[in-house]
Amino acid sequence: MRIHYLFTFLLGLLLPLAAFTQNVRNPVSCIANGGICWGACRGNFKQIGTCGLPKVRCCKKK
Repeated sequence: MRIHYLFTFLLGLLLPLAAFTQNVRNPVSCIANGGICWGACRGNFKQIGTCGLPKVRCCKKK
């Protein structure tokens, strides 16, 4: 019965990560997806979301 609770807990913990659709809106999810919070995405970086504030973008290498 304990293993059932463990699987339920892990499913609830990991399911939101599997359904992630590049909709980054906070610094934690930005970093978790390999991005950095920066003012403007320049050069070989593309914007994948924001970091909570309007002018702070989450950028990731192309």
